[in-house]
Amino acid sequence: MKTKSWEVDLSADWETLRIILSDPKKTLPFFPYFEELKGNRVRFRVPRFIFNFGYEFEFNVGFGEREAIYTFKGERGILTVTFKMMGEKLRVTASWAGFGETLMGKPLENFAKGIATAIREFCSSAKCPGVKIERGDGKVENITPETAPAFLKRLAVELGTDFVVEGRAEDGTYLSARIEKGRLKILEVKTEKEESIIETDIPVVELGSELFEGLPLNKKFVVKAERL
Repeated sequence: MKTKSWEVDLSADWETLRIILSDPKKTLPFFPYFEELKGNRVRFRVPRFIFNFGYEFEFNVGFGEREAIYTFKGERGILTVTFKMMGEKLRVTASWAGFGETLMGKPLENFAKGIATAIREFCSSAKCPGVKIERGDGKVENITPETAPAFLKRLAVELGTDFVVEGRAEDGTYLSARIEKGRLKILEVKTEKEESIIETDIPVVELGSELFEGLPLNKKFVVKAERL
């Protein structure tokens, strides 16, 4: 068995992490090498040398004491991903037993690192201040360049990889973001005096404040979000 681990600082508590990990159908599409999800079957495409090898699995989730385990069973082997809370750190361990085991060191390291980073970002977004979303409608207090990325990450946890969110402030400022396959494609902000339309291709989990700097935000928005 080949095993690689990665640790990240985590500000969230175990219960927040447990809620996020309890629905892998929402988190899996943000994992490295993810390709497709149908029912309880997930497919990863792992690059090795000049080829791309596809791996399809049935998966299930288990929980222990401050620990969660994703198990993927397929014809080529078994992939196990363990999430372990250790104080204020999260350790993600990816293990592979099966075809090409000796060559999977680097892919497993990338897998563990990418998963740990994605989960850390989703956990931080759960504490996005002043967000009240229910069935796609809600209010967001004080969207700023700092809180806007966390807001979109939180929606990704709730709605998945494909959705659009629109919001309007009391002064008429209009805000819209379109996410496709887990990536921000279009960000639009309009006021009576100006309009900003930004076309991009950034994974939601990698969003930072830089993209939102200079935009007329810092307002309370009434928002509506829906899956595409």
